[in-house]
Amino acid sequence: MAWGQVRSTIPYVVGLVLAVGLFVHIGRVDYTHRPGQLGPDVWPKIALGLMGIVCAFEIGRRLVRGATVTRGVADLLEQSESEDAGESHPWLVAGGIVLVSVYAVLVPVLGFLLATFLFLAAFMYLGRYRRHVAIWSISAIATVLIGVLFLRIAYVSLPRGTPPFDRFTDFIRLIPG
Repeated sequence: MAWGQVRSTIPYVVGLVLAVGLFVHIGRVDYTHRPGQLGPDVWPKIALGLMGIVCAFEIGRRLVRGATVTRGVADLLEQSESEDAGESHPWLVAGGIVLVSVYAVLVPVLGFLLATFLFLAAFMYLGRYRRHVAIWSISAIATVLIGVLFLRIAYVSLPRGTPPFDRFTDFIRLIPG
């Protein structure tokens, strides 16, 4: 086994050790179990379990097949300017930062779901996408999926918003799931 193979597994070994350690630590969370409801340790355990499985798989793959050359973010950032002749849009970046800040301020007022719906549409318009039907359809579908995921599957309490905006959250809750 070459040193390159072992060296390429180091990040995954660290990830696996972290996943196992945190999984054991999460098991010590004290809470009062309620019949028919998931405890606060379920989703972290699922995430850490999946992280451990992926790390173990990647360790095995790298040790059996050998280290493969991969290009990560650091490699892409080290490219010379001549290789990357893409346009720079600092005003769009600044607009995105402002939009995220406005979203964070409006979530308690409009409610998470309505603010997310408007944020997604505004972000797509900011990104210079101009297919209006696609923008509003994607925003609506994503908002419904996020609502079902958080409210029905993960049982996460989301900000409802102040009246009359809280009715949008109530409308999404009516969707069966």
